[in-house]
Amino acid sequence: MPDTLEPRKPFEPGKLIQLGYLVVILCAFSWAKEFLLPIVLAVLISFLLAPVVSRLERWGLHLVLAVLSVATVAFALIGVICTTISLESLDLVNSLPKYRDNIRAKWAAIQKGPPGPFSLAFRNIGTLADDLGKVTAPAETAQQLEPTKVQIVSGADSSLTLVKNSVTPLVGPVAQFAVIVVLVVFILLERKRFRDRFLRLIGHSRLATTTLAVDEAGHRISNFLLGQLLVNSGYALVLWIGLSLIGIPNALLWAVLTLVLRFLPYVGLWISAFFPIVLSVAISTTWREPILTLGLYCFLEVFTNNVVEPFVLGGSAGMSPLAVIVSALFWTWLWGPIGLLLSTPLTASLVALGRYFPAFHVFSVLLAAEPPTPSETKLIRFLTENRLPEAKALMNELGGMQLTVEIAEEVIVPAVRAIENDLFPGTTAHQTKSRIYAQMRGLIEELTVAKPADNKAQELDLGKAGQGQPEIVIVPFLGEGDEIVGRILARLLESEGIGIDLLSWRTLRAEKVQNLKELEARWVVLSAIESRSGITVGKMAYSIQRLIPDAVIFVGLWSLPRENAARSVRKIKESSGTVVYTNLNEAIRGITSLVSAADKESHASLETT
Repeated sequence: MPDTLEPRKPFEPGKLIQLGYLVVILCAFSWAKEFLLPIVLAVLISFLLAPVVSRLERWGLHLVLAVLSVATVAFALIGVICTTISLESLDLVNSLPKYRDNIRAKWAAIQKGPPGPFSLAFRNIGTLADDLGKVTAPAETAQQLEPTKVQIVSGADSSLTLVKNSVTPLVGPVAQFAVIVVLVVFILLERKRFRDRFLRLIGHSRLATTTLAVDEAGHRISNFLLGQLLVNSGYALVLWIGLSLIGIPNALLWAVLTLVLRFLPYVGLWISAFFPIVLSVAISTTWREPILTLGLYCFLEVFTNNVVEPFVLGGSAGMSPLAVIVSALFWTWLWGPIGLLLSTPLTASLVALGRYFPAFHVFSVLLAAEPPTPSETKLIRFLTENRLPEAKALMNELGGMQLTVEIAEEVIVPAVRAIENDLFPGTTAHQTKSRIYAQMRGLIEELTVAKPADNKAQELDLGKAGQGQPEIVIVPFLGEGDEIVGRILARLLESEGIGIDLLSWRTLRAEKVQNLKELEARWVVLSAIESRSGITVGKMAYSIQRLIPDAVIFVGLWSLPRENAARSVRKIKESSGTVVYTNLNEAIRGITSLVSAADKESHASLETT
């Protein structure tokens, strides 16, 4: 046989084992549905209420009082909504007989419509209904002529049976509601401890990455639920006013029903719209009210989807529209109607986890609104295989061999992030890693940086002539990847006319601080690309601030997501008092504006003296 034939790959049982784990997990979710649903609902309600509790705590309110007050108000509102729906539903049922004549007149008008398939179908349905009514009428008459059986029971037994039959259907829902209330209160009270225990449980080996993943998932769910609640509340208010002006009875009932059902993706609104549209047909003698009702729902839905939700929600869930539909179908199949309600938050959590853990990466690729671009993957593969000419061709294809903020953020920085956090996490000396970075450093030096079109560079260069000291010193926090991103930032800032000095990543921490003193740095940028750096970079910034009080410290956490990094950023700001950036674009804009303002102020003071 020819030698060019490739050997057959051996069978890998690991894939089959992973599939078996997935089947077991799905079976467990389905079997334990009654146990898991109250817990999941309580967790989601806690995500919705946690930002409010945190805000009250920052205002100085004790944790217990904050939790109890927020929980009391929230569940009181839920009780008011349930009471409103019950009372309005009873009023609607009692008023339906008044519209019987209108319903018959509308049905007769539909049957007498112009000839066609629809008119024929409606006439056949009406004939069938009349025939069924004639058949059932004699049977009901015969039953009425039969003698009624009378059974004498004691009054106490009948009252007890009546109470038992009335209360039994309510025991289950009331008990589940009470369990959810208790779980929500305790989850809010212990949320920080639960978070720490969860991190220790699943992230003991990659604590920083797990922390970022949990924070992003929690932030996405909280933002989505709060934003959706605000949108639904405004939608319900406008709908209530519109239905009242049209003259639809029980407009408050339909508004509250829409507020609740719009949490169900895509189908919830039209379920709630079906009843007032049918009611408008029943109460009116013309077709004006049904057309106005349908038009009101269509206008509100189009306006909300295209104007309000993109502004309020944005990309808070981080899922594509197709992913929302598929996840709704899957969770409805698994857990029924409650699964449809929970589908978007649960799938958003999987998408957030997929950004940080390889095991969940498939969810990030298939379901995310902006899946990872393959350009950084190609760049890593070319550099790993020592195919530098092809890497240069890729950069030329993407940006014409120019180093821009877009190329850096979309290709180079994601490649460095993947190298540091996925391919070689936690390793500082690795032969393949060093070879990749050596080629990447040369590639970055070959890229040209476009000069700014305005005179900003000249404005920033005021007073620098004759000074040998740089304006900004960039300090790699841990490894070579930090220096690579620092080099990109340095070249982009140099194009703005700012003097830059980049320290080596091999320099020890004490030597870095000594170098900063010798350079008399006015501005210091700490560059950190590894996920684990988010926990300790604030300490280094604080130590530099203490040793060089006059220096302004910037921290670049290039592995934090563009959004939903508020918790980590806030911790670093509170611990060190520094300015934190999570992407190159905002770093360049922020640093340039601050340095420009400082140079103008110093130049003005020199002129006055």
